[in-house]
Amino acid sequence: MRPSRSAGLILVIAAALVLFASRVAAHGIGTPQVLNEPAGPYLLSAWTDPDPLRADETHVVVAVINPENREIIVEGVEVAITMTSLADPAVSFVEVAGVDEVNRLLFAAEFNDLVSEGRWRVDLAVTGQQGSGDGVSFEVDIEPARGRNWLWLGIGGLVVIIAGWLLTSMRDDSERPGRSSRRRRPTGG
Repeated sequence: MRPSRSAGLILVIAAALVLFASRVAAHGIGTPQVLNEPAGPYLLSAWTDPDPLRADETHVVVAVINPENREIIVEGVEVAITMTSLADPAVSFVEVAGVDEVNRLLFAAEFNDLVSEGRWRVDLAVTGQQGSGDGVSFEVDIEPARGRNWLWLGIGGLVVIIAGWLLTSMRDDSERPGRSSRRRRPTGG
């Protein structure tokens, strides 16, 4: 393998690892808020993450459960999540949760950069083949936005530095003279 190809391969692997790590970190199950709460013909469980929730990073993850056999329902249901500010009830956001990318048995919605600092009520509603269910709600505190995530900026900078070093150190020998191509000066005498 040529040096430039190996440097490219290393960069691709590093970038993939950084993206994978950020994806996994984005949707953990999180902090339990309600567990097996009745909602019409369903049971709902909900988690929030991260802990604490922040204005620039607020995720709600929901499980829809069949109360008869305690199996998780993934197909044929739609989960709507509403976040309403308790300081100003006119401020409300509704997201239809999609199937979570990390755990395909759960539904997830992101309210990143929509909500503001303060206390919020989260309302869950589900509709599906068995009917509709709502009335499950809980309250959460939203902390101020964190701003820049210095960890990921640092990792990105480190990847750029390593990439630059690899690219400059792995040039072909034809581009820079090696030690053997230097001429020796004749010694007098």
